[in-house]
Amino acid sequence: MEELLELLKDGRSRTCEMLASELNTSVEKVERDIEFLERNGIIKRINFSGAGNDSHSCNGCTACAEGGKACKSCMPEGGFKNMGVMWEVAD
Repeated sequence: MEELLELLKDGRSRTCEMLASELNTSVEKVERDIEFLERNGIIKRINFSGAGNDSHSCNGCTACAEGGKACKSCMPEGGFKNMGVMWEVAD
């Protein structure tokens, strides 16, 4: 599980399949580990569900992600629909 946490700390977006490949394990094990880590508050999923309020412009998606949406100035072209899931290690 420590190797999984190290991968999640780098801030890259990955699918569970990608994580399993990098860790040389099964997707099911990665999903179980992530569920355990989320349930125990060790990590949290970052939800980029689409463009938020157009009336503000921020310096990064961290502030936008707290509300579950990213403002247009933070969204990549085409949105986040083709990205893997991102998790953040809780402090």
